[in-house]
Amino acid sequence: MYAAGVPHRTRGKLLGTAACVSAHMVGEATPAVGANAAFAGVVLLSFVTPFEATRPLLRLPSQSISSLEAAVLLSFGVWALALIASTSRPAWRTRFTAPWLALVAAMAVASLLSSVSRTNALHMTGRIAAAFGVFLLTVAGVTTQARLRIALAAVVVTGAVVSLLAGLEYLQIAPILRLLTAFRPGLATVGAQVRAGGSLQYPTIASMYLEIVFAFGLGLLLIELDAERRGRTAAVFAALVLIAEAIALTFTRTGLITMAASVALVGASRYNARGRDRGVVAIAALTAVIGALLFASRSTQSLWLRFTSEGQESWYRAAFVAPADISMANGEAASIPVTLINTGRIVWDSDADPPFYVSYHWLDAKTDRIVTFEGLRTAFDAPVSPGSRVSMAVHVRAPGQPGQYRLVWDVVQEGRLWFTTEPGAVPVMSRGVVAGDRPLTALATFAPPHPTVRPRRFQLWRAAWRMAAARPLVGVGPDNFRLSYASYAGLAAGDPRIHSNNMYLEVLAGAGIAGALAFAWLLWSIARVTRSAVANPASLAIAAAVLAIAVHGAVDSFLSFAPTYVLFAMTLGFAHVNAQLSGLEQQSTPRRRLTTYDQGRTTNDQRLHVHAYRV
Repeated sequence: MYAAGVPHRTRGKLLGTAACVSAHMVGEATPAVGANAAFAGVVLLSFVTPFEATRPLLRLPSQSISSLEAAVLLSFGVWALALIASTSRPAWRTRFTAPWLALVAAMAVASLLSSVSRTNALHMTGRIAAAFGVFLLTVAGVTTQARLRIALAAVVVTGAVVSLLAGLEYLQIAPILRLLTAFRPGLATVGAQVRAGGSLQYPTIASMYLEIVFAFGLGLLLIELDAERRGRTAAVFAALVLIAEAIALTFTRTGLITMAASVALVGASRYNARGRDRGVVAIAALTAVIGALLFASRSTQSLWLRFTSEGQESWYRAAFVAPADISMANGEAASIPVTLINTGRIVWDSDADPPFYVSYHWLDAKTDRIVTFEGLRTAFDAPVSPGSRVSMAVHVRAPGQPGQYRLVWDVVQEGRLWFTTEPGAVPVMSRGVVAGDRPLTALATFAPPHPTVRPRRFQLWRAAWRMAAARPLVGVGPDNFRLSYASYAGLAAGDPRIHSNNMYLEVLAGAGIAGALAFAWLLWSIARVTRSAVANPASLAIAAAVLAIAVHGAVDSFLSFAPTYVLFAMTLGFAHVNAQLSGLEQQSTPRRRLTTYDQGRTTNDQRLHVHAYRV
C-alpha cells in the first residue's frame, strides 16, 4: 500500500494546530450561526475530499498544504469565526472525545521520543488531530435528520462522480486521462490490467474511499425508498451500481469483500426489522445487478487472479529450453530454436493488448553488464495457455562487438514488464561467442535493472511486530514505519511510500502500546455507539461504513491518507449524531405513532417505522 506522496508528510502540524483551536472552544450548546457554518464545512468537505491535487496549493518554508488540507483549514476557520461572532461555544464532549484525545496525546509523546524522524511523526500526529477537528465539525453541523440525509447524499453524489471518472479512466478516454493527471501521477496496473482510481492518487485509496461511500449509499437508498421518492430512489440505485463497478475496477480484493459485507449487513438488518418489504427487495435487486455486471465483465480473470494470489509475481513465469552455446558473427541476425513452457498463470497472446513476445538481453560475460537490453521481438503463432509448451524459432541479433557474452532469454509484455525483472524470477542463459574481424559498433554497457522489490503483506506485518517488540511503549513514531521497515524486514532498502498494510499494526508500531490502547478504546467506543443506535436506514449505513473500515483496516490504513482520514472522521461524526437523534426519536415515538394513526396515512404494521425513515 502506497502513501499519497512523500510531500504530504509536511502538512500535518498546521492542520493539527487548527483542529486544537477548534476543540478549545468548549461549551454547552451550538447556536444556529455556528451550526450553519459547521454544516457548510461538512458539505464542502463532502464534495472536495476525493479531489486532492498532487501539487501543493501552498508552499511554506517548512511545510506545504494540499488543496484538501486547505479546505479543512478553511472549514475550521469559518466555523471558528462564526463561533466568535455568536459569542457561544459548541458542545464537544462525546463518547469519542476522550479516546481520540488520548490517541493524539499518545502519538505526540511517541513523536517527541522518536529516534527515526521526529518531524515526520509530529506531522502525522497533526493529521490525526485534524481528523478530530473534522469530527467536531461534523458533530456541530449535522444537527437534524434532514442535515444527516443531506450530508450522506453529498458524499454519495461525490462518490458517484469519482466512480464515473474511474470508469472512463478504465476505458482509457484520453481527455479524462489528461484531467486525472492533476490528481495522480499516472496509471496504476496489476500485470497488464489497468487499475482505475478516478481522482484518488492510488486505486487502493480509491477503493477505501468508495467502500464507505457505498455503505452510505445503501442507507440513502432505504431513506428515499421509505419516503416514496421514486426518482431519487432510482438515482441512488444507479449511483450504487456505478460505485460498485468502480470498486471492482480498482482490483482491490478487500473492496469486494467489504462491499459484499455491507450489502449483507444492511439487507439482513432490514429483513429482521421489517420482513421482506420493499427495502429488502431493493437490496436484493441491487445485489443481482452488481453480481451480473461483475460476472459479465471482461476483467473477471484478473479479479480471480487477484483473489487467488498474493501478488502478480506468480502470474509471469516462463521456463526455457535453449542451446547452451551459441556462435554468431557480430551484427548477424539469426533464428535460434527455443522451447518455452508457460509456468505462470496468464495466457501469452501476441494479439492481445498489450501483446506478449519472446525476446532476450545480451550481457558481457566478464562483467554481467547489459550490452543489449531491448532484443528483437518474436511473436507467438498462437496463444500459449498456462502449463502449455511451445517450440519456436526466436529472432536474435548479435552485438556489433566481437567477444564473449551471455544471452538471457525472456518474455516481455509490451509496455508493461519483462518476466526476468519480476521478484523470484530465475533467468535462463546461453553462452554466446560473437566472432568478427572488426567491431561494427563501440561496446557500451550498463548495469542491469534491479528486479522489482514488492514486500509481501505478511513480511510487512512481521516487520511491524518486530518494531513494536523493539520499542513496545512508544514505538518508532507515527508514520515512521515506512521510513524504517527495511531493516526489520531483512531488506537492503525500503520504499518510503509503503506502509504496514494494517491500520492496527501501523498504530502499534508507530505509537507503541499506549497508542494502540487509545486506538482500541476509540474503536470500542465506535462499536458501542453503532450497536446502540436505532436500526433506521442511517444507522444501517453508518454501521456498514464502520464495518468496511474495520475489515479493510486489517490490510490497509485509513489514517495514512488525507481523503480517507477525513471521511473516517466524518463517519464517526455521523455515528455520534445519529445516535443522539435516534435517542430523541425513541423518546417521541408514541406521540408520533398516534399522530400518524389519526391522520390515516399508513397501516398499523408500518406505523412503528415510518417516521424513523422520513427526513
